[in-house]
Amino acid sequence: MDSARAIKHGKENGVIKPHEPADYRSNVMRAAPALLIAITATAVYANTLRHGFVFDDMEGILNNPLINRFSDLSQISQFFRERWRSLPQLSYALTYYFFGFDARAFHAVNIAIHAINSILVFGIARLAARRWLPLAQKDAFALAAALIHAVHPIYSEAVAYIWGRSSSLCALFYFSSLLLVMKGALEPGRRKYLWFGCAIVCGTLAWKTKEEAITLAMAIAGLFVLQGSRRAAAGTALIPFFLVMSRWTDIGRLYVRVGENKPLVAAGSQPSLSPGVYFLTHVKASVSSYLRLFIWPQNLNVDPLVEPVTHVYDPLFLFCIIVLLSLVLGGLLAARNHGIVSFGILTLLVSPLTAYALMPLADVVAEHRVYISGLGFDLLMAWATTLCFRYAKMATALAILILGSITIRRNEVWNNNVTLWQDAERKSPTLARPHLNLGLAYQSAGQLDAALTEYHHAISINSRLAPAYINMGVIYLSRKDLASAEAMLKRAVELAPTIAASYINLAIVAMGQDRLEGALLLLDKAASIEDTYIIHLNKGDILARMNRYEEAAGEYHRAAALRPDLRKQADERLKRLSDRRPSP
Repeated sequence: MDSARAIKHGKENGVIKPHEPADYRSNVMRAAPALLIAITATAVYANTLRHGFVFDDMEGILNNPLINRFSDLSQISQFFRERWRSLPQLSYALTYYFFGFDARAFHAVNIAIHAINSILVFGIARLAARRWLPLAQKDAFALAAALIHAVHPIYSEAVAYIWGRSSSLCALFYFSSLLLVMKGALEPGRRKYLWFGCAIVCGTLAWKTKEEAITLAMAIAGLFVLQGSRRAAAGTALIPFFLVMSRWTDIGRLYVRVGENKPLVAAGSQPSLSPGVYFLTHVKASVSSYLRLFIWPQNLNVDPLVEPVTHVYDPLFLFCIIVLLSLVLGGLLAARNHGIVSFGILTLLVSPLTAYALMPLADVVAEHRVYISGLGFDLLMAWATTLCFRYAKMATALAILILGSITIRRNEVWNNNVTLWQDAERKSPTLARPHLNLGLAYQSAGQLDAALTEYHHAISINSRLAPAYINMGVIYLSRKDLASAEAMLKRAVELAPTIAASYINLAIVAMGQDRLEGALLLLDKAASIEDTYIIHLNKGDILARMNRYEEAAGEYHRAAALRPDLRKQADERLKRLSDRRPSP
């Protein structure tokens, strides 16, 4: 072969040139795992693209003025003035800015974040395997960990549920920071500090995304200990302390506000557990709910029944303590010869699983909160499936097939509010909230009799549940049964005088009875609690009926300013008002 022909085929003197086809094939092979992981994650969650907005998506996204009034990119700076969770809100606002409230776009972003996170798990697992596993097992282990993350059903709430994005977005920065630290630890000389600097940036972004990122420094400190860098571990472990001290006032206010849970308690919900009882209950739930669901992902539930633990002698609590202590002991014993196991246990336990035990939230268990903690389970399960290298591919494929099929079925529950709360009601029939929310779902779907049945079931469990009375009042109002509507709404006012919706609907009752001045007073009362679009729309209607055209037009303009995405309704009323005005 002559020289020109040899160069054409990528060879000269038997040496393959780095820029020729052989290297191209090598690059493709290196990219293949990431491509497989991304395709798998996308395939498993593709059925969520046809889903709508559910549950907290309504108030947190659709009715959030920070998002629905986002009309110019210059407004981005306002999100960084938010004290908590600024980046998730910014991500929702940007999605709205480019695609409007198209649920498909919001779900597509969630899937993309999850796919990236799964690839990051691959990178973390590969670097961990490089340190602690035989070379032959490295790639199989890393791919198994990433694919398990891509398809495990416990992550469905963080991906299929749009509002769950806060957990997956936090994980994106959390995993990136951990990966950069691991990469930097392998670099010689000063180059490592560039990687560590990038890790600090990602860690900061994780903290701006969700408070649970405070555990990141402890996870990195544990990693340094496993690597023998005890001085670096000691310094890193101090970061959460300084972070808490720098935000002590804000964290204290958040702790009190979350613990009091005033809006839901005012609406008739049960108050949050006291800090001591909450801590004991969360420790129990960490094993009986979260670890169980990682191992046996059946009966996933958006609203599980969690029995409070009131004393340390509770048998199930003691059992869960034994399990957690066994994991800690196992991690310590494995540190010398099975570092990968210690690292998996570390990232499972020193994670948001720990952080949430200190914040008395109204819901002790919520599956999206363990999205980051799942990294540890991914690593441990990958280690187990690849332990016998001969059967590693078969074991991994079987695990992915089983977990992926469960996830696809679980995603369907998040299709809409009816399917979501039917599932929750079936699994938690003694809780009031599934009945209340299922009633609202039926009501929104026009199934009014079914909605009334659910509301009556909800108040049979909790007779002080004001939203149930409000929603029943709205149903009676739609049926022109003004007397029944008024009775239900007045009962709601007695139970929860700080809910604006009661006064708004009482105003509509008053309009139906031609008590227009009384209706205006009720709307003013509602506005003193919460200034909303619907208040000004109704005030405009009342003032138009009273022939106070200029004031009515002002109310319609105010409604349009509050909800630009719903401006069409206000504009239609303005047009009708213009047609009704007498000629000058």
